[in-house]
Amino acid sequence: MKMDKMSRDIRSIPLDLIKLDQENVRFGNDVAQNQREAIDLLMADPDDARKLLKLAQHIAENGFDPTELQLVTPDGVGSFIVLEGNRRLTAVKLLQKPDLCPVEKLFKGFMTAHNQLGFDLPQELQCSVVSSRAEGDMWIELKHTGQNNGVGRVGWDSDIRDERRARQTGVESIGRQVRNLVKDNPQVFSPKSIADVYLIPVTTLTRLFSSAPAQKTFQLRVENKELTPLLPLEFIAPSVEFALDMFVSEGYNVNDIRSDDNRMRFVTHIPPELLPQKLFSGSLRPPSAGAPQSPNAPLAPIDPEAGLSTGLPQSPVPPVGGAAAPNPAGGVSGAPASPAQPAVPVKPGIRAKPLSRARKFLVPWSLDIPNNRINAIYRDLRKTLVVDDCPNAVAVTFRVFLEVSCDDFILRQTQLNDPVLRIDTQRPVKDGMGGDKLSMKIQSIAKHLESSGGLATPASKAIFKRATSFDSVGSVDHFNLFVHSSASAPVPSELKDIADEYRPLLEAIWN
Repeated sequence: MKMDKMSRDIRSIPLDLIKLDQENVRFGNDVAQNQREAIDLLMADPDDARKLLKLAQHIAENGFDPTELQLVTPDGVGSFIVLEGNRRLTAVKLLQKPDLCPVEKLFKGFMTAHNQLGFDLPQELQCSVVSSRAEGDMWIELKHTGQNNGVGRVGWDSDIRDERRARQTGVESIGRQVRNLVKDNPQVFSPKSIADVYLIPVTTLTRLFSSAPAQKTFQLRVENKELTPLLPLEFIAPSVEFALDMFVSEGYNVNDIRSDDNRMRFVTHIPPELLPQKLFSGSLRPPSAGAPQSPNAPLAPIDPEAGLSTGLPQSPVPPVGGAAAPNPAGGVSGAPASPAQPAVPVKPGIRAKPLSRARKFLVPWSLDIPNNRINAIYRDLRKTLVVDDCPNAVAVTFRVFLEVSCDDFILRQTQLNDPVLRIDTQRPVKDGMGGDKLSMKIQSIAKHLESSGGLATPASKAIFKRATSFDSVGSVDHFNLFVHSSASAPVPSELKDIADEYRPLLEAIWN
């Protein structure tokens, strides 16, 4: 490599000799006829114009970005054309001469910034000079087209941004505190959960665990930017582990917890038997003073003075940021335990085993489908159609997916000279439109796979019974009602149960 390629031509150029690019790609198909029209085009969109004012105000307050230089090329007549940095140059020109602003209502803002600079108005800019527009194109494209396998700009992900904020403020985010809570308590949290918590963006954890519905559900209070367990961690861990698994294994992401309504619905997927307060209430022997709390009662409001939900004994659980971990024995303090009434530790091994009904998509299992059309339907069910949001679309799409999967299997078996035979006549099943009914296809395929060892007998019997039962949940007759009847509405939880029962058949067909 030649050494001149390792050097840059950096010059301080008088501002009056630096011109906006009249062929700027931001203009679309337009080409500015002069410099004033170039400013007009850059500010034609009201949102873009407001952003330019913000940029000018930022420059007036903080100066030029030391990490960026204007990229310019000579125009052949003694001036230079900006190839990269046209917005910054426009902001500077408007700081210098606010009357160039084509948007009347923004003129006052530019004039205020101009007056703020006073005699410090810039007269020249440091620029990086390239010999031609073509020479600059490679660098401009690298800057604006993403990472390009590491050659371009690699932006900060949420974890890096969170780490920087923590260093600047000295306060860790709630999401990072949740990670520490899980990582620092391996006696309570499973190895899977300790691994899972690092697979979830820290900003997503912050969004969830900072919310009121999550604080109430998990009994983790946020006060003065500090996460504090309100119960011993043994009672909190099962629900937290369940939530982590929903993100890692069940298809949930930040879009599912953006609003408080979203977060409220998210936490309702956690089984009641895993809720911290219910686990805590069930562990008290004998009951605490006062009337025992019903397992199904709503969580009591948090008493800021007590440090626990009202009505529950206090436990010496320090904030997550503290040096000590919660008492792993799960004992409850307040007054010391009487020798006649020792604190009973929680039984070990409580772990959140996610229910299939908690999943976001209907068929999260991996299937190897070579047929492009059928694979597209499968991907809709696996990655696009959220069961709780659009159960009607999911029900109809699953019915289609089931039938086209059966048709493809019947065709493949016919081509292999091992046709699927009807269970009644022992004649080959007819696939496609005008062929046999879907219930007959499912029954016959289940028996075919069972006889070849591709499907276990119990699964075959369950699928056979499910498909043929008249007007029962998950039967083909039931699926047909979803398509043809205006009175039959699918229930999301039932759809997930139905899909689970058909799963062995679909896996045998495609895997």
